[in-house]
Amino acid sequence: MLALALIAAVAVWGEKVAKAFNAYVFAVYLMIAIGQGVGFSERYGLVVLTGNVVLTLLVAFSWGWECLVGRNRFRREFFAPERLWLVPLAAWAYWSPPEPFKLDPHYLLVGYFGVSFCFTTPVVLTLMALYYPDVNEPVMRLTAFLGLVFGLYNVVPPLVYLALGTYIAEAIWRGTVLHLPLLITSAYALALTVKAPRERKGAGS
Repeated sequence: MLALALIAAVAVWGEKVAKAFNAYVFAVYLMIAIGQGVGFSERYGLVVLTGNVVLTLLVAFSWGWECLVGRNRFRREFFAPERLWLVPLAAWAYWSPPEPFKLDPHYLLVGYFGVSFCFTTPVVLTLMALYYPDVNEPVMRLTAFLGLVFGLYNVVPPLVYLALGTYIAEAIWRGTVLHLPLLITSAYALALTVKAPRERKGAGS
């Protein structure tokens, strides 16, 4: 709910609340790095998914850098209404009901947004894309790149099993259906940060 309030505040006041939004995202990614990457197993005890922790911390620290430099401005004159098609994807990621084909509205209040990289990132990237290029481009690119990696990792395997004749409803739902916003939004945001500098360079030459 705090995130929704901050997003609404960005839409209304833009630059005035950019620092609060940056601090929120920085704190969330720090917590996700530990919460999703560290756990306890009855057999092995403390378990650390080192790769996940390192990569998510890299994104978190990039947002920490943004808190210092303040390149996310979110000024109204940069708002791009042609990118509003990303909003339904962000809304789906925010909701992310985990039970196959059960659209439980309960998860709008107590879902996985804010505690899961895969369901938090599409919302963050959508906001950045809507105001691009009035945002921190390196942070957006890094966040989108890792989102694309995790998106492919979750979306593709269930489809491969399905192509081989094995249908697992839970895998299709939690892997492919729920992670499509991450894959699509990350790919688009990454392409945006790569394409736009090239266009500016071409115009300058």
